[in-house]
Amino acid sequence: MPDTLAKISYLILHCSDTEDGEVADWDAIRRYHRQVNGWRDIGYHYGIERVGNFWRLQLGRPPWVMGAHCRAGGRNHDSLGLCVVGRFDDAPPDRVTYETAVMALTQLAYIFRVPPERVCGHREFETMKSCPGRMWDLDQTRIDVAKRLGSETVTESPAVLGLWR
Repeated sequence: MPDTLAKISYLILHCSDTEDGEVADWDAIRRYHRQVNGWRDIGYHYGIERVGNFWRLQLGRPPWVMGAHCRAGGRNHDSLGLCVVGRFDDAPPDRVTYETAVMALTQLAYIFRVPPERVCGHREFETMKSCPGRMWDLDQTRIDVAKRLGSETVTESPAVLGLWR
């Protein structure tokens, strides 16, 4: 039986560090994780990718199964991983990609009761990584998630929603 997650305390944003394109890349990432890394499945729980003119939320590991996306600090045990297909070291994500990621993070934060200040980038736990990309503004992402959850600031969102005590 796969390892199960403890309480979900973090949402960790990743990028694939590959070009997004006209075809679905999610299955290729899954194959790589299984065949090259030797994992039982893709390391992430969810993914976002553009296929043609549509953005898709892709399913990875079930949310109750421990991920293989952020070993540092033991975060695989208490987090969900969301991977955005693309490269964001030299340019920020386009508006639609960014908004799709914020929407997904907001929904996950609401469902799993993760406060916006615990929406993090992989690079915040593993300093040798730039993931989700140097040009991805993580502070703005947290602010936007908090706003969508009904809060003006990141730090007050749990109290405003009354979800975390």
